[in-house]
Amino acid sequence: MEQYSYITAALFLSASAALAFEPSPEGSTLTEAFPGSSYSPYAGRGIPDRPLWGDSHLHTSTSFDAGAFGNRLDARAAYRFAKGQEVQATTGFMARLSRPLDWLVVADHSDNMGLFDLIFAQDPSIMSDSEGNRIATMIANGGEEGVAAALELIDAYSRGDVVSPALAVEAGSKPFRSVWQRQIDAAEEAYEPGLFTSFIGYEWTSLIQGGNMHRVVMYRDGGERAGMIDPFTTEAPFGR
Repeated sequence: MEQYSYITAALFLSASAALAFEPSPEGSTLTEAFPGSSYSPYAGRGIPDRPLWGDSHLHTSTSFDAGAFGNRLDARAAYRFAKGQEVQATTGFMARLSRPLDWLVVADHSDNMGLFDLIFAQDPSIMSDSEGNRIATMIANGGEEGVAAALELIDAYSRGDVVSPALAVEAGSKPFRSVWQRQIDAAEEAYEPGLFTSFIGYEWTSLIQGGNMHRVVMYRDGGERAGMIDPFTTEAPFGR
């Protein structure tokens, strides 16, 4: 009896399913057979439906914190890494992403942009100053000394002070403009339409009373127009 009940149930379900899909009358369309409004939001829609993965807040050796903490890779290396190419890390080993990114914003700090180029090169403008020499030497020694130098610079910056005028690069100055143009050039070189998008950008950071407020600025235009506007900094008259 139990087996018979299973067979009866199966036949009943099969018949029900067949009746649920009633064919449209001959010579007509389903619209004519079943009048009423239809709902299909995905048909013919023109909005993007493919997620693209990236990073909007990446620092390189140009940033005073990342540079002092030991990073020695520049924007060009960052874009190569993001695109899935193999790069040599600061510590010497080879590294590569298992899954490349679709886009990247190298968002180095706008304040003191260009300072670490001078420090790494032990430029006379830095080394001739006693405090500049001390900080540059600590960073060159790396390890705990480099971290201590980074924390000292960050602490001074958060209070609106500078360790020494030699360790301050003003917006619009030659070192500042030179590095900003290098950031623009790196983004332009990395751009591959349809394959990889490199956004020109920077980080504007206000440390009011020690409060760390990050704002990443992304340019929608290419290098020609981006080069017309220097990044804003927190120096007067902007941001203070």
